[in-house]
Amino acid sequence: MRIALFSDIHANLPALEAFFKDIEITKPDAVYCLGDLVGYNIWPNEVINEIRKRGIPTIAGNYDFGIGRTSNDCGCAYLKIEVKKE
Repeated sequence: MRIALFSDIHANLPALEAFFKDIEITKPDAVYCLGDLVGYNIWPNEVINEIRKRGIPTIAGNYDFGIGRTSNDCGCAYLKIEVKKE
């Protein structure tokens, strides 16, 4: 059995699309995502939608957990910063 594992996409849609092109050629028996779909790049929703559309089993990486739980434990949460005016 051939299994494709991937992780750390970090909202990089072009990288994810390149991965999907490769698995169309290599045709693994199963595909699993090891997390960290979000963070760093500008396509978090698009990346998540592509994974959902394909029904790929995914575990939450530290970035996914931090964003989903609005936690900064991993240093990855998107925080609202308030600036004081003097």
